Amino acid sequence: MAATTRTSGRPSGAAGPAPRTSRGGASRVRRSRAAPPARTRTPAATARLRRSTLTARAAILAVAIASVALALALPFKVWVAQRGQISALQTQTRDQERRVAALKQQEQRWNDPSYVERQARLRLHYAMPGEKTFVVLGKPHRHHNKPAQPAPAAPTLTGPWYSRLWQSVEAAGTS
Repeated sequence: MAATTRTSGRPSGAAGPAPRTSRGGASRVRRSRAAPPARTRTPAATARLRRSTLTARAAILAVAIASVALALALPFKVWVAQRGQISALQTQTRDQERRVAALKQQEQRWNDPSYVERQARLRLHYAMPGEKTFVVLGKPHRHHNKPAQPAPAAPTLTGPWYSRLWQSVEAAGTS
């Protein structure tokens, strides 16, 4: 008892009536109208897949950022060191310019004959012809406006010779 319903003279199967062709005859290729089994994922599996994808992407991004940071670290370090050197050299240049200005000013003073004469009298004890000069030997005369400082008491040296030697070295280091 095969129950087949015929409409317009064509056989119908479990999948329904056969598709029509342009010739009006039966189709040479049989196509099933049944859909393939649906691949549905559970929400947990979808979230897990999404998390693993994001984690892999994040890891790749982190590696890329780290490599860029490492690639820029050495040039940045060199740049900072060079800026420090430039600053030090600029400071040194300013100091040298000040020194040159002071030396030029001193050169101008030495070009003045009265300054040269004063320096010769002061430093070299020169005297003009006909002047009498006196040289005082001994300790220099102390000015009355400065109080005399007492000489530090010499420490007493005791012990064996090497101990006394070391004590004298320590005493010589202090003034």
